[in-house]
Amino acid sequence: MLKYQEYTAWISVDGQPLETYAVETLPATNEVTCWIASEAGKEFSVHCQDTSASSVEAIAAFVYLDGQVCHGNKFKANTNHIVKISDVYVTDRITKPFVFSTVRLTDEDEFVDTSSANLGQIQVKVCRIVLSDFCYPSQTNLQTEHKVHERSKKAVTHCVGLGSGTVVQSTMMRNSEYIGQPLAIFTFKYRDRNLLKANGVIPVPAPLKRKASQEIIDLTVNDVKVESNRPNALVRGEGSSRRIKETEHRNKKVKQEQKPVVFVDVIDLT
Repeated sequence: MLKYQEYTAWISVDGQPLETYAVETLPATNEVTCWIASEAGKEFSVHCQDTSASSVEAIAAFVYLDGQVCHGNKFKANTNHIVKISDVYVTDRITKPFVFSTVRLTDEDEFVDTSSANLGQIQVKVCRIVLSDFCYPSQTNLQTEHKVHERSKKAVTHCVGLGSGTVVQSTMMRNSEYIGQPLAIFTFKYRDRNLLKANGVIPVPAPLKRKASQEIIDLTVNDVKVESNRPNALVRGEGSSRRIKETEHRNKKVKQEQKPVVFVDVIDLT
């Protein structure tokens, strides 16, 4: 989630807010920017909340997709109202949801320098508005087909598209016009998750190093059991004496039967 003064904004997929990365606040323009991970084929919705719950002014949140104005919704006065925008009208009775789509690559030279500077951005502007007449929703002019030249230096693989249409009840909407400078601007720059990881935007945990296994070798000499009815202290002493003699005897026998030593080369495969 992004927050600026009393306003909060976020993008959600499958009902959950997307995590934001590299958040930056620009007070000079009342703007907060961040990166989010997009997944082609996933529907998403845009949310904005006025947490002041005291404003009596007419204030609305407007959504811009890939640099194109979509539409906006007015906040309800004196409430912690959350504006949710997740679709657009393609006719006065059919809406289509927002969906992350895949940019089409082309080798046509006419597209070398024509890629949109705002492609790969979702923006929310909170503004004061002046309300006017009621009307039926108009058909959207949102462009959802984007071509990017394969030699383009702008690493954008996703864009905003539209999903399947849904028939809704016809309703009246009210025209509005925003006035003055935006009270807050939230900019979500979206990219494929792997691309964000490759560029260090999403931190990648360092791989865990495996500890070398240590083999424990028992070098102790087998104990010799001694049966006796005397106290344990004497038994241990006598047993130790016998073990020393037997060890010396074995060592002498080994010296007499020494075999040639064979050296084996060890190759490190690690």
